[in-house]
Amino acid sequence: MHEAYSGSVLEGLMPSLQIRDLPEPLHRLLQHRAQAHKRSLSQQALADLEAIAGGDPRERRRQVLDRISRRGPIAPALSADPTPEDLIRADRER
Repeated sequence: MHEAYSGSVLEGLMPSLQIRDLPEPLHRLLQHRAQAHKRSLSQQALADLEAIAGGDPRERRRQVLDRISRRGPIAPALSADPTPEDLIRADRER
């Protein structure tokens, strides 16, 4: 069945989510949040789910790379042409 829908028919489509039996108080809260942020109900639900899941993966990746770059080099720089013995010794001393 999946093969029938492969190719250009589904190309470029993003996954979707449908929520059934949403409690009325939760729906009202979501509507209120959407209006406050000038978003549609779907946009607000997506923003809330993204925030709960830890935010935008690209932004999280950028933050991790920034933290790593602030730490500086992980290991001291090796000399230009270390001998195999020097490399083994350095490895044992770690």
